[in-house]
Amino acid sequence: MLELRETVQKLDNVVQQQSARIYDLETTVTTQRTKIQDLMTDTSSEIEYRRKLEGRLKVVENHFVGRHSDPKEYGVKSSTISKHENVDQQENTDYKNGIVNEPVNPKLNAISRKERLLLPPNNIDSDGFVAFYSYMSKPEINPSAHLTLIYDVPITNVGNGYNHVTGIFTAPTSGIYVFIWVTRVYSGEHSTELMINNAEYGTTFLRANNGDDGSVSGNVVANITKGDSVFVRVHSSYAGTGYIHSNIHGRPSFSGWLLR
Repeated sequence: MLELRETVQKLDNVVQQQSARIYDLETTVTTQRTKIQDLMTDTSSEIEYRRKLEGRLKVVENHFVGRHSDPKEYGVKSSTISKHENVDQQENTDYKNGIVNEPVNPKLNAISRKERLLLPPNNIDSDGFVAFYSYMSKPEINPSAHLTLIYDVPITNVGNGYNHVTGIFTAPTSGIYVFIWVTRVYSGEHSTELMINNAEYGTTFLRANNGDDGSVSGNVVANITKGDSVFVRVHSSYAGTGYIHSNIHGRPSFSGWLLR
């Protein structure tokens, strides 16, 4: 009888040990699944970020080529429309993302980095004046928090302070400046900040959900020191949802000028 009890006790100990091992293995599997999911999410985010960077690079290249080549040789890179706007639908329209793709000459994407660096800046003799105005040619789809917004089409850049590749204005001289930025939101909501170096000087918020479309503007008057950086970004703690939209019916823009 005693031997039977000892045998049962030993079996019970073995079962407990096996149960503990099984629990440890299940915990390890769960942890590994979580890590795999995190890695997949990080990979997806990196792919989306790279796609946006490649898109911006193409916009910059197209703009440079269009400015410094015969415009008759090239087509328009792209334009965008909202689903609810009254625009004729073309056969090559992709309404899934609200983007219309139009024919492009392959030469537009052939410009080299060396050629880009050698192209002259969009600038005229400022005579002490500083003013810039640039707009966003393509929508930002679900941008991340803290993202610097790139207004890639410069119309005015007196003093050559605005960089349409980085989206940053660097003050060429000290003084009192006025800055204005316009944000258009389609089917979502976004908050944007105007930053001077690392400090927030202004913020806007717009909600346009359920297929709505609207714009909001912000303005700041600030005392700027030569070399200060000024830019607009998606709010640092809130990514928002939906498009920061741009097409021929309304474009986000960033502008500023030296008051005195």
